[in-house]
Amino acid sequence: MNTSQTATAPGTGPGAPRPLPGDRWARRLGRALLRPFRPVDEVADAIALAGRLQRPTSTGRRIVVDDLGTGADAAVVAALVARSLAHFRHDRVLAVDAAGRTPSLAERLGAAEPGDLDGVDATTFESVCASLGQVNEHLWTVRADPGGADAYVSGLLPISRFFGVTLVAGETGGALVEAVGEGAHARVRVVRATREAALRVGRELDALVRDGRPEETERTVVVVFDERRREDPGLDVGRTVGILAESGAGVIVLPHDRHLAQGTAVRPRLIGEATHRTVQLVAAEALDRAVRTAAPGSGGAHAAGGE
Repeated sequence: MNTSQTATAPGTGPGAPRPLPGDRWARRLGRALLRPFRPVDEVADAIALAGRLQRPTSTGRRIVVDDLGTGADAAVVAALVARSLAHFRHDRVLAVDAAGRTPSLAERLGAAEPGDLDGVDATTFESVCASLGQVNEHLWTVRADPGGADAYVSGLLPISRFFGVTLVAGETGGALVEAVGEGAHARVRVVRATREAALRVGRELDALVRDGRPEETERTVVVVFDERRREDPGLDVGRTVGILAESGAGVIVLPHDRHLAQGTAVRPRLIGEATHRTVQLVAAEALDRAVRTAAPGSGGAHAAGGE
């Protein structure tokens, strides 16, 4: 089995930039001082959110995370969602990198050995692990050829039965991402926080409804990612969220985070507090939709976390 991390994990070597915390010093200090006095309803909300993330699944769930062609950093959102699910759940989580971009999903997760989907032996979980990179006790990662549509049936489906949740991150239009998307239980569309991106996702959701596929919008979570800090000052975020939500899709705004903007390995302890809460909400919303809706064309069931 591949090791999870080493002292020379990507983004942590001598030449890497000093990692910035998502929140500035004053905000971190204020949060630490006020933590013992958190409102009761805030604590209750956190407990309820954890419960949603821990909900059992009778079969493995497959979730696609892509950028809808807007150039948003879908890989970092996939990495964050994967970490959240692996932290709260008691089964296994697999994060698949089908983007072929730098930094890779494995780098974002801090895994020195990402593993490769090509030639994976799906006989047992132990044989599968020989081709995977392990991030922690519950989280594994593997890279895949973005253009390898056949790898979905020949490689990914056979090993996904060993995992409670499988996340596939890539760019819209990639052959593997689209192949997985056709049978995914949920889809997370990460878009930039711009009017152009909002129009694009709006047209996509309208087309699904117009074509008689409203159930696909119900499996969709749109993440409006303020990756570049107020990239489009003219974007009315509140109005945009309201309009997109009318389609039946979940819509969540991911705030700007200095740590994520660095584009290196993601260190959970350095992510901003608002980012932590928002990512957990994205993970819970995607899981909710994946559990309550059947994947299109799904016939057989796969045992989650089976041996």
